[in-house]
Amino acid sequence: MRKWYEMEACNQGPIIGGQVYLVRNIMGYPFEAKMKEEEQKALMAAVCYAVRESEEVLQKKFVFINFSEVRDYEQQALIGKLAIPPQMFEKGHEAGILISEDESISVLVNGKEHLCIQVSCPGNHIQEAMALAGQMDDCLNQYLKYAFSKKYGYLTSSPLYMGTGMSASYLLHLPYLEKKSVMHQIEKQISQYGFTLRPHFDGQTEAPGSVYRMRNRKTLGLSESEITSALEHLAGQLAEQEEALARQCFNEDRLSQVDPMYRAYGLIKYARKLGYDETMACLSLLHAGDLYQIWPEQAEICPFAVMLNTADAVLSASAEKNISSSERGRARADYIRRNLPMLDASEAVSS
Repeated sequence: MRKWYEMEACNQGPIIGGQVYLVRNIMGYPFEAKMKEEEQKALMAAVCYAVRESEEVLQKKFVFINFSEVRDYEQQALIGKLAIPPQMFEKGHEAGILISEDESISVLVNGKEHLCIQVSCPGNHIQEAMALAGQMDDCLNQYLKYAFSKKYGYLTSSPLYMGTGMSASYLLHLPYLEKKSVMHQIEKQISQYGFTLRPHFDGQTEAPGSVYRMRNRKTLGLSESEITSALEHLAGQLAEQEEALARQCFNEDRLSQVDPMYRAYGLIKYARKLGYDETMACLSLLHAGDLYQIWPEQAEICPFAVMLNTADAVLSASAEKNISSSERGRARADYIRRNLPMLDASEAVSS
């Protein structure tokens, strides 16, 4: 089954995909910081039952992963592939995750809060993700009584999630805005509307892959629709600015834009050892080439999926052991050679 981040919509514009998170705590249990191990186990069993009972309604099958039974790099791989929101993950707990086969829905249990429902979507479909998250929320609420106040909304240990208990974000690919050195200015402007804009991936460079995450900072006093509408508006404006800059550059000197993209393809397609930041820079160029129809129509490159699947922890999880930096370099190059399609030069779009 194709994962949500492998879908074509992830490569059709500056907006790669979106995620909605719903934070919930359950009546009858103390907040996570004060929970005993027996309470955590009981809560996990109750959530697993509720999810299993909801599978038919959601038309999704879920797999349960108990973090006590997996290694650290396997947990980090789940974070790297966007199954777990890192801001909600807490080590040392009796915790686990239920995740759908296409990885579009996950339920983190016993993180920093009792529950975090996460729904991911390809492209700019945050409203669809919100609707699915709401459906999942309603299904679980039939079996679990949420801690809720008429005055304050959903009760959480962190004031960041008080109110709707919701956070929403978009992942954006912004290489042309980045080249113009305006990202810090844009970040300040975005913050005035109650949102943050930060590099998504960690690395030696400032923003590996030129991928940024835009997220709301607060939930109290705002409705779900207000948050998602503001997110759509701000992300849409950034996407328009990015596309306008790209068109300007292509119109001024198309060859100077296309040539680095083909060079990047040749490098990572035939390399035998690849560093992380080098790979991310090349995949960013491939993503831009896919967006602006440089590659043949039948070439399914899926740069964002390759970014996720070649992260250090994901490569270790695939090898089923904690591999060294040198081994990761070889594994990264091997993965890309296997999964990056061969381009027919005769069918390539003319420069």
